[in-house]
Amino acid sequence: MEIRSELRTELDNFTSSRNALIDILTREFRSGTSARALANSVTPAFSRDQVVQYLGAVALHDSARNALKRAGLNAAADTRVTGIDAPREARLNIAVDPAETPDYADLPGQIRAALRDSHLTLALTRDFPTDEDTQITDDFIDEVLLDGEPVRIVKATPAT
Repeated sequence: MEIRSELRTELDNFTSSRNALIDILTREFRSGTSARALANSVTPAFSRDQVVQYLGAVALHDSARNALKRAGLNAAADTRVTGIDAPREARLNIAVDPAETPDYADLPGQIRAALRDSHLTLALTRDFPTDEDTQITDDFIDEVLLDGEPVRIVKATPAT
């Protein structure tokens, strides 16, 4: 069954307006407006937790992007935010061709070192399939990254 043109038009308008709202929300956050104030102002459209989690991912993304740029790795890794819908994660993946990059195997270590200065690290994405006996170590995450899969950017936890 085909959707009527009126419905399609309204759906397109809604989607466009939703995307514009998310873009403005992100811009306002990057300009210094607090996540809490933004969450309170857009509650008719999105839940408070949804906005706060999304803006947390934006903050992680921006910090990681700046750290990679300072380390000269901005061309070697791409960062992105999955969006305001779940899972609301900041993700990173390697963006260079292994055949054209002599130190390709060293990239995860270089990326980790750059992120460490900003108190960030890497973790598996929430939807990454693992077996029950899989040991989630930095080496395992590095292998996932080298295989071309995206990984999450997360705050580093201090050693106890």
